[in-house]
Amino acid sequence: MPTIEALNQFPVVLPQCTIRFFDAGDAEQLQAAADNPRVSRYMFNGFPSPYTAADAEFWVKDNTRELYAERIAACPPGKRIGLKGLCIEVDGRVCGGIGYGYGNDTGHRTIGVGYWLAEPAWGRGIATAATRWLLEFIAREEPWAVRLEALVYAPNAGSRRVLEKNGFACECVRRAAVAKGDGIVYDGFMMVRVLEERLLQGGGAAGVGVCARGGGVSAVLRTFLQ
Repeated sequence: MPTIEALNQFPVVLPQCTIRFFDAGDAEQLQAAADNPRVSRYMFNGFPSPYTAADAEFWVKDNTRELYAERIAACPPGKRIGLKGLCIEVDGRVCGGIGYGYGNDTGHRTIGVGYWLAEPAWGRGIATAATRWLLEFIAREEPWAVRLEALVYAPNAGSRRVLEKNGFACECVRRAAVAKGDGIVYDGFMMVRVLEERLLQGGGAAGVGVCARGGGVSAVLRTFLQ
C-alpha cells in the first residue's frame, strides 16, 4: 500500500502527459473525455455509459489527494488502499484515468492495473508512458507483488500491443468471459507478467495462486524488463 508520503510526489510530469490526482474543477473535462461509447466498450460495466455530469462529479470527489490520504491514514492492519483513480492530463486537459487494485484471498499478491484514454489521445504513446510510470511506482510501493495482470477484450488489439511491448504475454483466452451490459459477449485475453525475480529472491513460493481482476488495459513493471 502506498504511504501518505508517496502521495506528495504528485503531480508527475512525463514528456507525454501528467499524472495527478483529480481536482474539484475537473468534472466537466472528465465527462467530455469519458462520454464516448468507443471508450466504454472495452471497460468493465461499472464504467458509466453514457457518462453523465453526475458520474463525473462523483468520480472527481472520490479521487482527490486529500481523500486518499485520509483512507490510507485510517486503513486498519491487514487492509490495503490501492490508487484506483489517478488522472491523466494531456495539454492541460483531463484526458483519461489510470490506477491499480489488489487481488483477494489467495490472490493477495496479484495487482491488476488499468487505464483509459479519451479518443483524441489514442496512438500517441500516452498509454505506454503512463502505465510504465505507474508500475515503477508500484515497484517502489508494493514490494510484495509477484504477479501483474489485465483482462483485455478480444477486439482491443491496441491494448494487447501496449502490454506486449512491456513484457506481458497472453496466459490464456477466456472464451465468452466478458458480457457487456448491451448484450455483446467478448472473449477475454488474460495478459500476465510474473515477477520471477521476486520469486527467486524468496518473495514467493511454488504454488502461489492468483485471481485478481485487472482494469481494461495495463502495462508492466519496467524495473523487471530486460
